Amino acid sequence: MADYNEGLEKLAELNVDVANDFKLYRLELFYRVYLNPAVKTNAITSNIEETFNRYIIQARTKHLLYMLEDIRAALMQRLVVKRQATMKVTLMLSPRIQSKLEAEKEKATECEVTPSSETLFNVNYNLDQLVVNLESRSCTCRKWDMLGIPCCHVVASIYFVGKEPELFVDKCYYRDTYLSVYAGSIPPIQGERYRLVVSMPIDPPPIKIGPGRPRKNRIKDPYENPKKFGSLTRTVIEMTCSPAK
Repeated sequence: MADYNEGLEKLAELNVDVANDFKLYRLELFYRVYLNPAVKTNAITSNIEETFNRYIIQARTKHLLYMLEDIRAALMQRLVVKRQATMKVTLMLSPRIQSKLEAEKEKATECEVTPSSETLFNVNYNLDQLVVNLESRSCTCRKWDMLGIPCCHVVASIYFVGKEPELFVDKCYYRDTYLSVYAGSIPPIQGERYRLVVSMPIDPPPIKIGPGRPRKNRIKDPYENPKKFGSLTRTVIEMTCSPAK
């Protein structure tokens, strides 16, 4: 919230009207301060959909059945490749999350920790004073709350009590969690040549008749001339004149 207020003040210095218009939008839909910490993300984007769309971009140009077959084959292979890559990892966390945690460990050396209890601390970092609660897994900066990855303030507090920061990372980033996500598999299927030929005719779905008397007359246009079928009234008709000769 402090970052939000500072950013809003800077925006008001540039243009007050723009800042007031900005407040009228539903900020909970696109501003980090209003995100739900249970989601474990700090961004509101459509990157996942766009990535998957690019993943199947070639399949989308084909017929519906062949498109679905390409998507099935791609996902079938992806599950195996991801599972094999994860099984090679010997760390507790995934490599990408471990690298982010290492970056926070380096910044933690610049933090000054003052304990209030075994789980509650004051942390001074770059002229800021923040509160870290190891029991509720929260920090004033909300980075740990949002991502589930300890920030530098939390890492410094964890080192103060003589524990390892990896133990305070959210379970969703653990190697075992990744393996459970990719544990399933999509079974292979035979090609068209080896499939059973079914002689059962395919009929169209039954026509469902709705309740009430069926409509006989069509819905007329609001500007349609009631006296002359198929013609409009002169209301809202744009009139043009030919250039003078």
